[in-house]
Amino acid sequence: MDCCKKKRVKKIAKRKAEKVIHLNPDSLRYLRFRISSKYTTERHMFLKKDPSKENSVIVSNIPSFVGEEVVLAVLKQFAPFEVEDSFVQRSSAADNSLGQGQLTMSVTFEKPEAVIQVLALCQDVGPFTITDFLDDPDFPCVLNDSTSLYKKLFPSEEKIQEMADAYVAKYDTDQAEARKEAKRKYSEPDEDGWITVTKVKKAAKSVKLKKEDVPLIGGLNGKKKKVDLAYYTFQIKKNRQEKAQELLKKFEEDRKRIAQLKQARNFRPM
Repeated sequence: MDCCKKKRVKKIAKRKAEKVIHLNPDSLRYLRFRISSKYTTERHMFLKKDPSKENSVIVSNIPSFVGEEVVLAVLKQFAPFEVEDSFVQRSSAADNSLGQGQLTMSVTFEKPEAVIQVLALCQDVGPFTITDFLDDPDFPCVLNDSTSLYKKLFPSEEKIQEMADAYVAKYDTDQAEARKEAKRKYSEPDEDGWITVTKVKKAAKSVKLKKEDVPLIGGLNGKKKKVDLAYYTFQIKKNRQEKAQELLKKFEEDRKRIAQLKQARNFRPM
């Protein structure tokens, strides 16, 4: 959503300005607000006097889906001063896009007293509801999209069970239709009048064993079959490598022993 896009702002009754208190103009103040009546969580915009201009105030932590006109309308509720100029300075987004992240805005009033009154009263008023300043009842659409995306990514347990049942039912239906189609294909003649015949495996014939060929416990020839405990392919490969290393080690030991024997046989001190 383009934060610079003009929005229609409702005209609501302005709140009566209170008596200005004395405070440090360089202190950081906050303004409480809510998105709408559906969301009860309070948020904060931070306000501070612009050190480069005596009649300007910097407003930060503004959601990107809140327009510039909405911020000005909120400020006018407790500081009814004329605004000379206002613009969005920057965004907290990585690419500094004014349509994402949290925005920082500069508001310049015609009179310097407006800055003091805004900073003095901002924490004592509110929380304001953003949707009260707009004609669009579906605002903000960004939150609605985020909620829909969250529900899509993290469905409930009942929804997951329903999806699993639907998938299993569809799979069973597809398998049944595939079997019917295969049966029809091999039982009905094609366009040329031919019927496809498949080879049927015959049952194995029973074999009579002689008395001496009666299998003993553990196998036919009484020799136990070696069982490879490795289940995965990498385990089998690892076992083969270990056996090869053992054979290589044994070969090196035999080679050294043979070399020592040859040396002892050739040694003749006399």
